[in-house]
Amino acid sequence: MWNTALETVFFNKMISSMREFFIAVSIITLALGGIGVMNIMLISVKERTKEIGIRKALGATSGNVLRQFFSEGLLLTLLSGTIGLGIGIGLCKLVNMLPLPMRFSGMIITWQTAAFSVCILALIGIAAAMYPARRAAEMVPIEALRYEM
Repeated sequence: MWNTALETVFFNKMISSMREFFIAVSIITLALGGIGVMNIMLISVKERTKEIGIRKALGATSGNVLRQFFSEGLLLTLLSGTIGLGIGIGLCKLVNMLPLPMRFSGMIITWQTAAFSVCILALIGIAAAMYPARRAAEMVPIEALRYEM
């Protein structure tokens, strides 16, 4: 006997599990991108040590330096994430132009999915930018000016 109600329940559970898996993979991918941004910002802090020392010696507060590097890191994260989202939407549109099977509706990106990814990206950007910004803000001006590469 063929029970289509059981098949529908099974199919819905399978689709739900796939959705959860892809969400987990996307969050991990964004987190790895955040680690890359954090490493780039740490290199930037190291290369600009003398600049930080001069700014602090001229009267910039730790909050000013923190704000500068935090905004740079967050901007870098959001800019790269926006470019990635645009490429992803473009690829989905290209795939949807191909001849698809009858029951396949194509690759659909909803506004909820895009908003969720941007929110997760913003959280990862905040986390990735905070550590390098804090390291830059905690530098002692004399030590920063004495620093040799």
